[in-house]
Amino acid sequence: MQSNSFRKRRHGKIEELDVLDLDPYHSVPQDAIIGSPTTKGVVFVGPVGVGKTTCVETLSTVLPIMTEVKGSENDEFIPRWKTTTTVGIDYGIWKRDDGTEIGLFGTAGQDRFESTRAALNNPEAGVVLWLYGDPTLIEEQLEQWIPEVKTPLKKGRLCIALNFVEIDEATITSMTKTLLTEQLTKVDLGDGAIAGAAPLVVPPGMPPIPIMPPTPVVVADPRIREDVARVVELAIRSNS
Repeated sequence: MQSNSFRKRRHGKIEELDVLDLDPYHSVPQDAIIGSPTTKGVVFVGPVGVGKTTCVETLSTVLPIMTEVKGSENDEFIPRWKTTTTVGIDYGIWKRDDGTEIGLFGTAGQDRFESTRAALNNPEAGVVLWLYGDPTLIEEQLEQWIPEVKTPLKKGRLCIALNFVEIDEATITSMTKTLLTEQLTKVDLGDGAIAGAAPLVVPPGMPPIPIMPPTPVVVADPRIREDVARVVELAIRSNS
């Protein structure tokens, strides 16, 4: 009888595997999947410490892959209690009640790890832009992140989620929508450059031209499964 130490490495659900299956020195199965096995995906983007990694941990129905490491002394985190930072792509899978599976991709908030945002290049992925719900930070965050997510925004695959909200929910979402509208008049949403683009001019008396689908703006807590599921569903609404 062949010893367990020589059996082939298996792959599948984490609860069906043992330590031998997780040993990287065992051979990789020929039918192993490189990349996400799901047909749909959602990418979480936003500033450092806003809750992107927590989203993946909260919603994933399989053991997620985490890429957080201890932050350096030079890292500036808005939440002073934060001590770790994402340096790669966090990954999980959410199995919905109807059996479909959604890939969950958490990206790094620091610009020095911006290569992790390559997941935004997926033309079919939904995107959740997480922002701090502090009224004094909303405008600055939108200015920084809207150019990053202009493609999913134009295609109706973007949802903006506000975390760490301490004022009335209706007030902060209304404020964010207003600032978002103002920001969209300052950027070029086509193939041209973003920085320094001239504002869009609408003739007097004419209603605003609908140049893209409306973007949902909601308050959500990445620690609450129902909240994360809601923003994910909103992000993939055009692909459902």
